[in-house]
Amino acid sequence: MRFRVWAAILCTSFAVILIAPFFGAEPTSVRHLFDSQSIEFRILWELRVPRVAFVALCGGGLAILGATYQVLFRNPLAEPYVLGTSTAVTLGVVFAEVFLKFSSYTVEALGTGFLFALSVTSLLMALTFTRVGKEVERIILFGMGMNFVLSSVLFLLLSFYYQHMGGGSLRWLFGHIPWVGFRDVGWLAIVSVPCMILLFILSRHLDALSLGDSVARTLGVSPFRSRFILLALTCVFLSFIVCLTGAIGFVGLVVPHIVRLCVAPSSTRTLLGISLPLGAVFLVISDLVSRVILPPFEFPIGIITTIVGGPLFLILLWKR
Repeated sequence: MRFRVWAAILCTSFAVILIAPFFGAEPTSVRHLFDSQSIEFRILWELRVPRVAFVALCGGGLAILGATYQVLFRNPLAEPYVLGTSTAVTLGVVFAEVFLKFSSYTVEALGTGFLFALSVTSLLMALTFTRVGKEVERIILFGMGMNFVLSSVLFLLLSFYYQHMGGGSLRWLFGHIPWVGFRDVGWLAIVSVPCMILLFILSRHLDALSLGDSVARTLGVSPFRSRFILLALTCVFLSFIVCLTGAIGFVGLVVPHIVRLCVAPSSTRTLLGISLPLGAVFLVISDLVSRVILPPFEFPIGIITTIVGGPLFLILLWKR
């Protein structure tokens, strides 16, 4: 039964990702796949295929991060942005645009956002060395408090300097998928694939931590060391994704819940394995909706993920 579920999910995910590049404001078809002289060929291979691959990697990464945080903090409401990392990235990009006069989506602006996120991550890592940081609930509260503080500074900057800004950094607030090439997909894969593999390897530690620190110790897992490694890995991974896409909400929260409601995985590794393709497909479909609903206007993808996923999640909860 489990094999059939896995096969159905993987086949459906592969099929959706495979046909997604053929949809958009400009219609294309299979006959344009190898017609290098047509404009549809360039649209397909230079714009849509790399974008779909990019979105699939981001969606799978966010879903895995959400599932990891929910198990790590033993909290079903935990999601990738609970520790304030994404807000730090957004604040860094806005800071670079306002004070350093860098345009958004430049290496300098994205680098500033990443440095802000690493600063917050460093504070979080420092907290885990204290007695207070060894309590899971305190780590979550620290992240939420940091999120509120950074959000206040962010909106203060946006409200005061809005008239001087081009508005590019505002896209980070709701999530925005840039038009990318295969080179960008390659850079994302270089970071995301090893991070995903490491999270799968560390899934046994997550299983132990989900049972409580005392039980984890009896199983030969150090709660402090495992939590420290997982927090460092996930924060860096999330910072990299947010630098490229902005804060895309709801994926990391709802996808693991949908997996639990529909599949009831017996281990964290199974939860991560099923969340990965579902997160990829969910974000690919949301990106497709954002592009085709009112062309050539493109809606922020974070708004679409909430509109598409929210009702689905509520229906599943109601049926359960």
